Amino acid sequence: MSAQRTELPAFHFMAGIKAISPVLLGVIPFGLISGIAITQVQIAPVDGLVMSVMIFSGAALLVALQLISEKMPALVILFSALAVNLRFMIYSASIAPYVNRLSKGWKVLLAYLLSDQAYAVSIFHLREGSSPGNRHWHLLGSGLGMWLVWQISVGLGLFLGASLPANLSLEFAIPLTFLALAIPAIKDKPTAAAALVSGSAVLLLTGLPFNLGMLAAILFGIISGSLCERLL
Repeated sequence: MSAQRTELPAFHFMAGIKAISPVLLGVIPFGLISGIAITQVQIAPVDGLVMSVMIFSGAALLVALQLISEKMPALVILFSALAVNLRFMIYSASIAPYVNRLSKGWKVLLAYLLSDQAYAVSIFHLREGSSPGNRHWHLLGSGLGMWLVWQISVGLGLFLGASLPANLSLEFAIPLTFLALAIPAIKDKPTAAAALVSGSAVLLLTGLPFNLGMLAAILFGIISGSLCERLL
């Protein structure tokens, strides 16, 4: 009976929601800060919410907002946001073998809902051998749970951000959120080398115009990680 139960899409969907739930508490302040940041660059709340729905990436959203506030050219903003999200190409490549039989609509939906958190909690489930035909429902559950909490948090930041007390110090949630995501990903010497080189580079090159320091740091991190993997 239990073996048949695991074949049901609802079982995997609810398992995805359950897996993402512990992460969501850390996402709420990040979403609130993103919503507040949107209001600080004089974007209307409704337009900001549409922007959040279209991008669905906190890191890319914050980078875009920073560059918008600095009146950077549109191509620089677009390229910078895309560079920040290059990691999703790696995520997608690792997920592809488990969803290659799905329809195009399913693939588009899962690609849109993909996030760092959803990938982290669902990739191990996708790799399991049980009920391969329904395992993608786990990614749908984790991705949809993340999407709902993120959009609600951004919406609260948009419409209530101006009235939040300054002593909440929510700005600390951004680096803490990134640290919480980055530290577990450093599992070996290549990833440690990439993190060290890119982190050092972004600090040293922070004064470059057009946000080129961050783009260079990403490139240096990828190169150093790849070289370290080949040499070891």
